Parts: sequence; C-alpha cells; structure tokens
Amino acid sequence: MIAARRCTLSTLGRRLPREYEGWNIHETAFRRLSTPELVMEIQDGPSERRLAALSVIDLAEVAVETIEDWVRHLPDAEANELAGAIPAQRPHASCDEDRRWVEVARLGYEARRLPTFLVMLFSSIEAMEGRGCEGSEAAWASVGTWLETVYAVLADDRDEASLEDISLFVFENYLDRGPIFDAFCRVLQSESGLANEVSSNPVLLAELPRRAQRRALQAAEEGGGLPVVESWAILEGL
Repeated sequence: MIAARRCTLSTLGRRLPREYEGWNIHETAFRRLSTPELVMEIQDGPSERRLAALSVIDLAEVAVETIEDWVRHLPDAEANELAGAIPAQRPHASCDEDRRWVEVARLGYEARRLPTFLVMLFSSIEAMEGRGCEGSEAAWASVGTWLETVYAVLADDRDEASLEDISLFVFENYLDRGPIFDAFCRVLQSESGLANEVSSNPVLLAELPRRAQRRALQAAEEGGGLPVVESWAILEGL
C-alpha cells in the first residue's frame, strides 16, 4: 500500500535540487536525535540537513501549528518530504490522530499542490475507515465536496499537472467510494475538459458497475462531452 511508506522525491529517487546533495549521509545520525533536536534542524539547519531531519522525524510528536507553518513556508522538496512523513495508517494511532492528518494533508495540498499530500489525505481517511472511527463516512463526504472546489480552482488556473495528479491519484483509485463518485459526476457536469476526456476515452469507468458507468457518461455529455450513445460505444469497445 502506498501509504505504508514515505512517498517523496528523495525516496522515489527523483532528482533533487543541488543544495540537497548529500542529505542522506545524515540520516543514520539523525535517527538518534530527539524530536526537539530534529525540529531545530528543520527550523535553522542548511538545506541538506533540513531534508534529512524531515526524512526521519515523527510528526506525531510535533505541534500541529509548527507543521502548518512548515507546510506554508518550506521549499518544495522539503514540503514534499514533509508530506511523506505524515504517519498515515500507523497501526496503533488513534482516531483523533487520523483526523489530524486528514486536515494537515488537506491544508498541505491546498497550499502546495504537491501530489504526496493528496496521497496522504486519502490514506488518512482510509485509516479512519479501517479503524472504524466515528466520522469516517463524514470525512469521505467532506473530501468529496472539497474535491469539487479544488478541481474548479485548478481548472481555472489551467494547472494541468495538478489536474492530472487528481485523475491519477483520486479518480483512478476511489470512484468506488460513493462521495468521490458523486463529486466526479458533478465535476464532469461543470468542467468541459474532463467531460471531453472521459467521454472520448472512458477508461476510468471500466471497472465500475454499468449503472455508474452510464451515470458518469450522462454527466459528461451534460458537461460538453460526447453524446452518451457515442461514449457508451467507446466504453463497450475497451
């Protein structure tokens, strides 16, 4: 499961800016530091030490106000590492902790549009659900409504990379969740770009029940996509 490990630029081997060269040589030593010492490194250390500290810190021991400040102000590479440090689906965490990470991840995605925050947001809601936490159904409904708003903002900004992230991390994985599917259909009705994309290549719908497929294609038609009879024929041919 993607949330069971830290999913970041550094751990995925993607290229980091030059100022972070050598960050990983500090990891072993930093694992012996206390949380307050790691916080000091993140607040005041040079780039490569900040990244190393973020790669090992236990965010459950850090004040939420401090994390929110980091979300807003750390450089992108470090904010991405911070997102990956969200302890989603920790086995012995409480429901209150899971709710905390939902809010941190949502704030992080709104502020930075980094896909790692998006992954951790949904992983944290799944953790609530898996623990049987009160409010998990409300969390799915809330994030569905949030998703509509976020998608509209990204579309207005013509942020194609972030729109693709939502398709890859949300629409490809969570359309079996009622609130997410409902949000998806409403987005199809309001965003012609997605409506055209889905109706002309409805691969996102391939695993859904036929009733849901038809509902999505009808929403896409209403949003400016192909007529249902055409998009249905394409879907049947997949």
